[in-house]
Amino acid sequence: MDLQTQVAQAVQVLNHDLQSCNRVAANQWLVHFQHTDAAWEVATKILALDSIHTHDYEVELFASQVLKRKIQSDAGSLKPEDRSALQNALLMSAKKFSTGPSQLLRQICLALSALVLRAVEWRKPVEQLFASLSELQGQGTGSNAILELLTVLPEEVMEDQLVNCSVDPNRRWQFTRELLSHTGAVLEFLLQHTKNDSMENSQLHDKQRKVLRCLLSWVSVGCFLEVPQSSIPTHPLLNFVYNSLQDASTFDLAVEVLTELVSRHETLPQVLLPRMLSVKEALLMPALATGNENIVNGLVSLMAELGQAAPALIAQASTDALALADALLRCVAFPCPDWEIAESTLQFWCTIAEYLLAMGETHGELQKQRALATFIPVYSALLDALVMRSQVGSGEYVEDDLDGNTGLPDGLAHFRVSLDEPLADICRLLGPSQYFAKLLHGADTWCSFDSIVPWQVVEARLFALNMVSDVVLQGGQLLDLTPVMHLLVYMQSGNCAIDPILMNLIHKSGAQVVGSYSGWICSYPNAILPLLSFLAAGLPIPVAASACATALRKMCEDVSSIATEPTTFEGLIRVGEELYNVHLSLQEEEDVVCAIGCVLSTLTSSAELNKALERLLKPSHEAITALLKTDSEGSLKLHSASYAAALEAGIRALHRLGIYFSQLSSSSVDNFNGEEPMLRILAHFWPLLERLLLSRHTEDGGLALAACKTLSHAIQASGRKFSTLLPNIMTALSSNFIAYQSHVCFIRTAAVAVEEFGHESDHGSLFIETLRVFTASDAMSQMNSSYACDQEPELAEAYMNFTSSFVRCCPREVVAASDELLEASFDKAAICCTAMHRGAAIAAMSYMSCFLGAGLSSLMDPGSDKSKLSLATVTAKICYQSGENVISGILYALLGVSAMARVHKATTILQQLAAFCYIGGGDEKLALNWSSLQSWLVAAVQALPPEYLKQGEIETLIATWLSALEAAASDYYKSRGACNGGRTGAAGYMQGDGGRTLKRVLREFADAHRYTTPGFGTT
Repeated sequence: MDLQTQVAQAVQVLNHDLQSCNRVAANQWLVHFQHTDAAWEVATKILALDSIHTHDYEVELFASQVLKRKIQSDAGSLKPEDRSALQNALLMSAKKFSTGPSQLLRQICLALSALVLRAVEWRKPVEQLFASLSELQGQGTGSNAILELLTVLPEEVMEDQLVNCSVDPNRRWQFTRELLSHTGAVLEFLLQHTKNDSMENSQLHDKQRKVLRCLLSWVSVGCFLEVPQSSIPTHPLLNFVYNSLQDASTFDLAVEVLTELVSRHETLPQVLLPRMLSVKEALLMPALATGNENIVNGLVSLMAELGQAAPALIAQASTDALALADALLRCVAFPCPDWEIAESTLQFWCTIAEYLLAMGETHGELQKQRALATFIPVYSALLDALVMRSQVGSGEYVEDDLDGNTGLPDGLAHFRVSLDEPLADICRLLGPSQYFAKLLHGADTWCSFDSIVPWQVVEARLFALNMVSDVVLQGGQLLDLTPVMHLLVYMQSGNCAIDPILMNLIHKSGAQVVGSYSGWICSYPNAILPLLSFLAAGLPIPVAASACATALRKMCEDVSSIATEPTTFEGLIRVGEELYNVHLSLQEEEDVVCAIGCVLSTLTSSAELNKALERLLKPSHEAITALLKTDSEGSLKLHSASYAAALEAGIRALHRLGIYFSQLSSSSVDNFNGEEPMLRILAHFWPLLERLLLSRHTEDGGLALAACKTLSHAIQASGRKFSTLLPNIMTALSSNFIAYQSHVCFIRTAAVAVEEFGHESDHGSLFIETLRVFTASDAMSQMNSSYACDQEPELAEAYMNFTSSFVRCCPREVVAASDELLEASFDKAAICCTAMHRGAAIAAMSYMSCFLGAGLSSLMDPGSDKSKLSLATVTAKICYQSGENVISGILYALLGVSAMARVHKATTILQQLAAFCYIGGGDEKLALNWSSLQSWLVAAVQALPPEYLKQGEIETLIATWLSALEAAASDYYKSRGACNGGRTGAAGYMQGDGGRTLKRVLREFADAHRYTTPGFGTT
């Protein structure tokens, strides 16, 4: 059996066999066949068979697709003579199938255009192709094939550029220019095909669609840029396209062509705008009346593009321009189920609004006011239309159809998001006062018992008020929100009969308005308590919970009188007490607790604050106690439902406790001597926290994180009063990390403790032991390659941040005493700075810079000890042993992913290292000099794989870098002369020409070597 027959049978099995195993086998065989050299010849022969021996359509289509794919991926393997033969064969196949099937003809033409685009050995491949087309045109129905080929030729250029990118950009540009040089002949060919009236209607419509599709392809590639621009408005093809709008069969393509032309040629909007009036009357108005979405959608896209392309033309407010605006205004109100039509007009309105608002600078204030006088009524009507379209219509708020986050139908939720910019522009044009007046018109009837309230309208107007809050508040004018206040109070009365789901949406929109304009609430003192009740009532409503929690936080931040009004304060405390009964997300719960904590922080009575805290924290104490009992009673079942509930309650209790610590930390010190309220909380909860840290519950990552966050806030809030507990805390953190090394929260909390208490020399040995435990852990011992660092980036980042805190906060003698630990961590930092994970790499580089800076400060401090155990001596020793690793790490970091983001840190580290060698050369105790730096750089560069550097680059790189490093070191030394005594030595980096030159050298190196991140360190 020959190969052609095998292919035909395999295609038949693939498409029609009932057995899936046979179809899979056929597919695998055909995939393998496509990658063989024989596929070229077999596929070509299948297409070339005469009508007697021809295969069926599916086999021929498969053959054409095989040729197209192989040309796009493997055309370079063909010899020049084979390419010429293949092109001739494809031309003959195109002629053969010029009458159809259309999909087969298209695949053949795509293969032919792909071949011509890749014909690098032909001097003018397009010209040769067009010569062949001239012969083909005179042969019967060959013009159909020419039309299809002319359509796909420009598409091939754009498709390859966007998707395949398999052709050199210069080659693609040359091909495009050569293609466009035949613009005149192509346009004349298309024009001839528009005059053929001897066909039947169906054939004529089909030909017109083909002409329009071909014209669209050439317009997209820029064909009309090749003809005199003054001739475009009167070009016969433009009339053909315009007339094609009147025919339903060609309407969509005509719209696409005109839209593309308008976006590319600035002279066309002026020509088409007068024609839009007739289009509106003849096409748009009937389509709006009959609900023809296809016609409306097409005309909207064309009209909107026309306005966006020439906003100055629309701003002239001519009769035609206002007719266009009126047409689009009607389209906004068109009741399209998916809001797509209204949404497609929004960019038009934004473009015109921005142009109108900027006219004062470009045309003068007088002309701007004239234009605004004309367009403000238009935008006022637009506001009405947008509010109407953003309503939740009757019957659309069935609960099962609603989006879980917004409580709206999906399409409406998306539409509302897109209204942000248009509504803001309308507010700027109308002014906040007029905008508010329009939305609140008739609001006095919303709370009337005698009237029927259009609640959908109310909800939409509240939404529109919230969307422009930034614009309104920037204006600085206090506007009247009384109707909204009355509405929200009225809703709490329970007298309004509203569908529950719609009621929830109104609750959400009302809460958003309260949150957005919370700074104005002070002007409505009688409404504060009802508003708190309104927001509290919305917390149990899933769709409104987030808005209510946010509004509550903003209101408590902006309304200072809440703490002074006993009834209001009591209501807020009750919200906090009941919080554990409400199922909120952690973020929502945090907003509510922050709101309460903000009010508590303003209290001046210690007794009142203690009483409130006791009530607020009682549920948290009970929840943590209940969780601990599950363990003490021996009933720890990590997968039981009851334990999961207890665990969740414990996590939320810790979360709330941590927020109260955070909120009260700064204010308590100011208001109460001795930090009494904070110490009372600490005394009450520390035994529970200590037991929790020593229990098996911390195996759960969520609980461990919550406990560590709470502990961090407690440490930061309590100050020196926490010092006596520090040994127990550090021991618990160390032991927990050893037990659960995936929980990096223990390292992060230890870093917080170091930052708070590191300056106290009494705790030096404690912090050194903690560093030893972390460094010796299995997790950090395995951190010996960039790959390992990328596997555990959070661990690497947390460890490097801890070491930075240790070096930055502890006394010099404590840092110097941990020399062996610092050497190990310094080597790991040199590895981690090459990681792909940006956070881990930057943390490692920050630690290296911090350590070198501390050593330099010690070295340059006239009063510092230069003994064997001094920080300067320890730093010099570590640099001497690890200098080559540091430079290697920096090199690999600059060769990897996100290298440009690491240039600044790399420059600082290398300048510090160079400065150490530059300054230390005069001190025999340090054993460092400029030769040390030179030897490290030479060794590190020569150790790079040869493929990472260009030919001969090693010599020039070493010389360039050494020169820049010497200048940078000298700059640092000079600039530090007046800054002795600084702890980190931050002053002086990249301040002079030398430092800036080094940064430029490193940036240019990173920019010139864009490789995938290479591995570094032991694998």
